[in-house]
Amino acid sequence: MNLKRFWKETLGGFVLKNVLIAIGIIVALCWIALFYVDFYTHHGEYQSIPDLRGMYVEEAEQILAKKGLYPQIIDSVYVRNKKLGTIVDQVPIPNSTVKSNRPIYVIINSKKVKEVILPEINDVSFRQADAMLQSVGLSIASVIYTPSEFKDLVCDIKYHGRTIMPGTRIPEGSAVVLVVGNGSGESLATVPLLKGIGLDEAMQKASSASFSIGTVEYDDNHTGNESDYIIYRQRPAAGTTVNGRTKIDIYLSRDKSRVNEIFEEDTIQQTDEQFF
Repeated sequence: MNLKRFWKETLGGFVLKNVLIAIGIIVALCWIALFYVDFYTHHGEYQSIPDLRGMYVEEAEQILAKKGLYPQIIDSVYVRNKKLGTIVDQVPIPNSTVKSNRPIYVIINSKKVKEVILPEINDVSFRQADAMLQSVGLSIASVIYTPSEFKDLVCDIKYHGRTIMPGTRIPEGSAVVLVVGNGSGESLATVPLLKGIGLDEAMQKASSASFSIGTVEYDDNHTGNESDYIIYRQRPAAGTTVNGRTKIDIYLSRDKSRVNEIFEEDTIQQTDEQFF
């Protein structure tokens, strides 16, 4: 039996031929698969990752595009001494290698300054106020001394030249000015007229006259714009002579006609004026 008849006419030849064909197909498929995997995964192609820290994402995109890479933001944090919106960390780390067409994960600094709540430091010692401010990321720009029987006691807080109240939100890292008692005793001052004006203007007017704002109350649920409200009552009344640094309690309403209302402290003040 020759070889040609073996492949064509015998059962063994038929089976062996089909087995060899199957093996050939499998080998071809494996070779094609390996070639495709190498092509898809860029086998052997590696790029060195540049240091992206301190860059804006737009800058990083341009640099990475030249290497066939791209940035992907995975988190945002706030770092006080870094530029807002810049990259503060990256994965993988700089100078490591990665295949082309891969993302570089980046963490950016928040684009908005974090705000903190001004703590309640009125009527506490200067040293305690300093510690409380530092604990929330604030500092003291300067100290202004004012007549007061209590030495080194905080009487008022100013930010950008304006009196601010505890609970106000200001940017982290800000510096405030503290008005502190000098221990020389209280001086007498005349309470300014605050009725008929808004809260912000009242704070500045009171501060200029060596007073500060105490309790702030509204006659409703305090909805809407702050500029809609005016002061219709104040305690002590305007014109009263009291110790400097006295706190003035104020009451606000959106009903401007309430300015004409007469309260107990107003009656007392009028009686004192008639007596003198």
